[in-house]
Amino acid sequence: MDEKEIACYLAQWDGKLGADRNPANYQRRDDGSHIFENAESYYEWWYFDASFTNNYHIVLTWHYRNVFLRPMVPSIQLFIYQPDGTKVERMTLAAPDQISAFPDYCDVKMGKSWVRDMGDRYELYMKIKGVGARLTFRNVVPPWKPGQGFNYKDEDNGRIAGWVVPVPQARVEGDLYLDGQTMPVEGSGYHDHNWGNFPYYEITRGWYWGRVHNDKFTVDYGWVLPRLDEAPVLGALLVASHKEILLSTNMLRCDLQEMKKDEEFGTECAHRLVMSAEALGVKFQMTIDSRSMVEKMQLPNVTDWNHYYYRYLADYDMRVEVDGAADGAQGEMLHEVMFL
Repeated sequence: MDEKEIACYLAQWDGKLGADRNPANYQRRDDGSHIFENAESYYEWWYFDASFTNNYHIVLTWHYRNVFLRPMVPSIQLFIYQPDGTKVERMTLAAPDQISAFPDYCDVKMGKSWVRDMGDRYELYMKIKGVGARLTFRNVVPPWKPGQGFNYKDEDNGRIAGWVVPVPQARVEGDLYLDGQTMPVEGSGYHDHNWGNFPYYEITRGWYWGRVHNDKFTVDYGWVLPRLDEAPVLGALLVASHKEILLSTNMLRCDLQEMKKDEEFGTECAHRLVMSAEALGVKFQMTIDSRSMVEKMQLPNVTDWNHYYYRYLADYDMRVEVDGAADGAQGEMLHEVMFL
């Protein structure tokens, strides 16, 4: 693989390894629609999750064109994880004439469900067969755009895969709708946005992704594994503290340890992740130990091979040093593994 091809995988920082402190490159329109009218494989989704003080968790996704379905029709889905370990799952399709997305900022409507960037907060509503949420997300960390915001970009053929994190961490409040009841909730949340104009599985075989929210730090990361062995791994990392982005970089290193095989699906994934990064006076280390699996699914077949998704409850132990001053944190987190 030549340098030009390698640069496509490192498009976040213009084809190289890079880092920023306190970047100010994010714009509201980054979270708007990126519709490719003539691209058969155009996909786009807006993802939100939240962990509440009552130990409920929720994940909501607006798929404007769902890359995991054939045909790639519009759909919405949600998962509510309850304190007893059970989950409630809902998904429904949306008619193409009942969807809209604004290009200048996030304003997405799919059927009666919607999400909007209100300037100083995000408001969202989703309800599917009596289950859903009405929530407000208020950022406590500035929006994050890793470099140029591209997980992949090939100038020659125009293929693009974009990713931004408009809400690395937010205070969340609102209501859950569950079992015919309205449940007031508050907690911490996250929102990211993905889009592209070609099948992402053509260049990647999967990823490890997660985020950590605690009183000291916000950490969001992605470890995207290329399909070709000679291609570089995309490692994206945000480290923030008290409304300041300490480090934004693709210079993440991740050692995948304690590989275990899922006998049902035949996949093998790491149950321990050891991460580190160092740039611009910031040193970061974190170990993630998966404790229990809370989600496992085989995705609909869109290729000649199968795709799988896992979500784990895990313990983390992190240490951050900024200009010689060190601190640390431990706690519990959710993280995911995708096999494409």
